[in-house]
Amino acid sequence: MGNLVIYSSRKVIPKGLSKDYLLDPEKLEEYFFDGDKEKLALVDFTLPLSVSEPVLFYPACGVDILYPLFFIEKVFPSLRSIHLIFNDIDPNLGVIKTILDDVGISFSEHQGKTSFYWKDCFVKLEFILGNVFTMELPHFDIYFERAFRIMKEQDLRYEWGIYERLNPNGILISDSGFERFYLERIKVSPDISSYGEMVVGKKKAK
Repeated sequence: MGNLVIYSSRKVIPKGLSKDYLLDPEKLEEYFFDGDKEKLALVDFTLPLSVSEPVLFYPACGVDILYPLFFIEKVFPSLRSIHLIFNDIDPNLGVIKTILDDVGISFSEHQGKTSFYWKDCFVKLEFILGNVFTMELPHFDIYFERAFRIMKEQDLRYEWGIYERLNPNGILISDSGFERFYLERIKVSPDISSYGEMVVGKKKAK
């Protein structure tokens, strides 16, 4: 049973880019669901990247910003720049910016993108409002999926579409599915997934 987390949006004024910040541990605790820290503790692997500034696509992201940031930090420890494309049918960017501000992260905004530093990694966040089943998917180097199994089961073509848009040598990270695809699988704890079927793999270049 997860703890009750109340998400709300407020007007947040961008304070500019800064590496010089301290995360507020009490606020972090507020924004984590029960079990998330335990799942992150099981992430004891690192993954290779073929590009220096990868694009990560996270569909149906909700307001989930902190978990993927901690996850990325652990599996790509040498990463110094990343472009996040978050997608949802609800306009959650305001809540995400509120969470960043609450935990102590300063950010800037330019041309529809929210930029900030996560430790030493420069993060450019782009939020796309829309239905992932009907919109045109971007190309990306990392696919990150979480708690999406029931929704995607309604569209049998969805995983094929994701696999096609994942760049060669790209990394797929999902807590369910993608059993039929040719991936160089990385052995990880299944308990990272709430479904017990964590999938992490690299798409082989043709």
